[in-house]
Amino acid sequence: AQRLALYGHCKVLSVDYELAPANKILSIYQDGFEVYQWVREHASELSIDPDRIALGGDSAGGNLTVAITHACKQNNFPQAAFQVLLYPSVDLTMGFPSIEEFATGYFLTKKGMIWFRSHYLESPDQAQDAGLAFLEKDLSGLPPAYVITAGFDPLRDEGVAYAGRLMREGVNVEHLHMAGQLHGFFNMAGALKGAKRALDAASMALGRALADPAK
Repeated sequence: AQRLALYGHCKVLSVDYELAPANKILSIYQDGFEVYQWVREHASELSIDPDRIALGGDSAGGNLTVAITHACKQNNFPQAAFQVLLYPSVDLTMGFPSIEEFATGYFLTKKGMIWFRSHYLESPDQAQDAGLAFLEKDLSGLPPAYVITAGFDPLRDEGVAYAGRLMREGVNVEHLHMAGQLHGFFNMAGALKGAKRALDAASMALGRALADPAK
């Protein structure tokens, strides 16, 4: 968060949103949407421009970011100016080949994902809910996006697919695929050169997207 603020030349709000298992997926989504609404409504107190706000997150945080953009569209609420999606989870059915390809031995495991999902969803059947099928929704009109995916990540294929869908729907997308990285690598910039490169790239993209057009 500090590096994003420094190199993105912006203020960063790190949100302590509701978590499972005490809260389930739709409650978490609503919490995220309400936080975004609060930030816009209190923009003057925060000394920020309400029309230059970005949303972002990694993994489940990427899923929440996606959910907030769709909530804005559904509720005719102003979209964020930009979104940063770091190896986002967008397919709760776990139906892509990379789930099996990297099921074990690559930090995030299929068994772990099933365990997380069991706490996140109201029931296993909820994974099939059309309202949660972001890859099947109309993605037109969503904010410009910077998407990062990792080559050795069970979530690789769904992240790549979502970036592709956004592009086909006319959304301005920059997609950085880090072929040699694992899930969660973005938080390892102190140890991995690839992670530092990705963090710097995302920060600069954020800075470009939120730059004051008057300057």
